Amino acid sequence: MRNRGVFLGVLGTAGFIGFIIQILWRGSSIVDSHPAALETTSTPTSPPTSPVIGPQSEELTNLLKMIEWPLAPTNVSLEFSTYPKTSEYFIINPRATYMIGESLEVLIIAKDHKGRTKNYGGDYFHVKLHSLSLKAGVSGSVTDHNNGSYTARFILQWSGETMISVRLMHSSELIAILHQQRDTRPDKVFFKGYFEKNGIREVVECNFDLPGQDVCEYYDRQNQEKWVCQRPKNLPCDSYRDHSSGGNRKIQSEEEKPFFSMSLIDQEIPSNLGSLNVLPLKNVTNGTNVACIAGLKNPNPSGFYYQDVWKSLVCSNKHFDNHTMATKCLAGKMVYMFGDSTMRQWWEYLVDFIPTLKQINLHVIHHNPGPLLATDAEFNYLVQWRAHQKPLRMERSGIQELRYISSELDRLGNRKGMIIVITCWSHFLTYPVGVYIHRLHHIREAVVRLLERSPETTILIKSANTGYRFDHGSDWLSVQLDILMRAMFSKLPVTVLDVWQMTSCHREPENLHPIKVIIKNEVDLMLSFICPH
Repeated sequence: MRNRGVFLGVLGTAGFIGFIIQILWRGSSIVDSHPAALETTSTPTSPPTSPVIGPQSEELTNLLKMIEWPLAPTNVSLEFSTYPKTSEYFIINPRATYMIGESLEVLIIAKDHKGRTKNYGGDYFHVKLHSLSLKAGVSGSVTDHNNGSYTARFILQWSGETMISVRLMHSSELIAILHQQRDTRPDKVFFKGYFEKNGIREVVECNFDLPGQDVCEYYDRQNQEKWVCQRPKNLPCDSYRDHSSGGNRKIQSEEEKPFFSMSLIDQEIPSNLGSLNVLPLKNVTNGTNVACIAGLKNPNPSGFYYQDVWKSLVCSNKHFDNHTMATKCLAGKMVYMFGDSTMRQWWEYLVDFIPTLKQINLHVIHHNPGPLLATDAEFNYLVQWRAHQKPLRMERSGIQELRYISSELDRLGNRKGMIIVITCWSHFLTYPVGVYIHRLHHIREAVVRLLERSPETTILIKSANTGYRFDHGSDWLSVQLDILMRAMFSKLPVTVLDVWQMTSCHREPENLHPIKVIIKNEVDLMLSFICPH
């Protein structure tokens, strides 16, 4: 609590616009050597927003340091980039048998298209142990040695079939391109604004900023954010009615396009290694008996799948296999969900799963942007989902329906049985990280205020999902924001639900919108924290 307000620093609010230019949007280029840290990159003529973290803020420095990434040299030809088919990995100190609970280390060697070992790092891998027959999976961690070699570390969680998977998600050369485009081309994704008055309609382009264009500007004082739309030819700015996704711009140069080939992204590194021989430990069970209460930290790994059921290593999670258990847990509560479509999947799962939970028709333009409300009159509870404020790549929605999460939290009083579930990341991937830091800061401050007036409220923060495969999006961009989110909420009595690992280590291919069995496990984990006893 003592840190509230510290981020305004010595400049005050007005000084942050200049600060975002200087710190987060500073013009530079990717260096020609193998750097140890991220380089800040260029900016449009004026920033779309400014983070509420002052230049004296130690937290800002620490946040940027957390997402430092070694960038590949510039102008590397495709031939010298990391190639999944020639890269390889080996078990370090292999053995004939292993035991549950033991660590396993794997050495990954990155090679280029000609089979030459790389001499710098920065590649992004997903690694896991898995078993199709046991429907099991657990994530590992990767250490970059900055010389073309990496160490993957795992903890063995089950006996029987255990296979190793190492996937090259992005080469270091592609990450350098993604990094630059994130920070220099926020216009690569755009939105539509629908204006209407007296029977006249116009559709124009909107975004955080449209440098050099004649625009209508919309400023939210509470959240200190600006949104602009091209000025309509025949309508006033106050006739702005609806918002929707617009499209994506092709911004890759001819030299960059080959690095984005799907044959180079999310590819398994070949190996002749078979299944590990993992033996059980007698009279020992892996897992934890700790109740799922607020504030628990996520170990690594945070859990694993066995027979398609998630076993949390954070706490003793429950499995709500019938709707009666879920109804008993939710009875008498108010569950407010805020975020994107990955959170909407949770709302949709509950409505489909619980017969007495009925959707209330709010007569919205489209289902996907919501808002969505369901109530159970028999057991006296409600579950609501509302999309976060722009940027939002969804179907057409009234601008009055899109609200800042922080503003919604500030409208809530001290209510018994109140549950807040938040996710916010996927629609911010294409912008400089300062935009995301700014939004999260306001959400965090609103969470602090809510807990001060309603200390019994349960706050759950859903992490990012893996499986981002759309234009201008990637799991590398996602993990950068996920690191920031975890750090910014780390000192509050809230719970981060680690669905990153739940979506990355399942036997089914990763998907931004996971299949039902994964959603069930995610919702079960949420319910475990809502009803820990």
